[in-house]
Amino acid sequence: MVITDGTIERLRAAATAGDPDSARELGRLLSMLRSDSLEHLMDPDFVLTWPEEQWLRTALRARADDHLAAVLLAGRLVQQINYWKIDDDRAEEHGEDERSLARRRDEARALYTTVLQSAPDDPTAHAGIATLDAWADDVEVPDDPVFSYYELSLEMGSGSFTHSENVVTVDPDELRWACSWLVAPVLEEVGEPPYGVDLTLFLYSGGRIDRSIRLDEHLTPTGVRWDSIVIPSLDGEPLPVGHPAGVRHYGYSCDWG
Repeated sequence: MVITDGTIERLRAAATAGDPDSARELGRLLSMLRSDSLEHLMDPDFVLTWPEEQWLRTALRARADDHLAAVLLAGRLVQQINYWKIDDDRAEEHGEDERSLARRRDEARALYTTVLQSAPDDPTAHAGIATLDAWADDVEVPDDPVFSYYELSLEMGSGSFTHSENVVTVDPDELRWACSWLVAPVLEEVGEPPYGVDLTLFLYSGGRIDRSIRLDEHLTPTGVRWDSIVIPSLDGEPLPVGHPAGVRHYGYSCDWG
């Protein structure tokens, strides 16, 4: 299904009116974005706003046994932990410290544990706990899962500074929509396809890269020229919603170094 601004607004209206399915779906889609507003995204002081969190919490308040909303929220909490651990000074500036990270760890673990109590074989909850433990102890995260998925990768760098953003999904339409949000602030800043930007689509099959497509070669001042690109279908079992993918999770993640 092609995703438009109208799609998001209809989901937002229904979620605001109390529909838990719409709240969960809105949260799931927004988990693929850096922000739900294009304003100030190139501001060096910008921090992630996690627009999906409030809607996933809304869905869980309405239905505490919603496993999908639970693993999605847990995964976003784990991503938040990783985000704030990248830069201690920036974290402190925004009121984030070990106590706030511990609160997220405890909540994520509780969400995964609740899912496993009624679904002991749930692969996403098991993988989520393993990834959470790895990041909590600063040890190597588990290997890429043996599922199939798309990974959109945007990398920029200058000197010792590197900037990497990723979106993991299993749906081509969601991939195109998330990509438009990912590149919009970069194009808005420079007004043309910038040099030094590596925009690549990786296709994973069974946990391994099966193919890569250079999207930056199809980048125009208004975005990616999708009519010149064929996105192959995924082979194998698709990555479950909310499942970690190595150092990343389903949806958006980022890294600065």
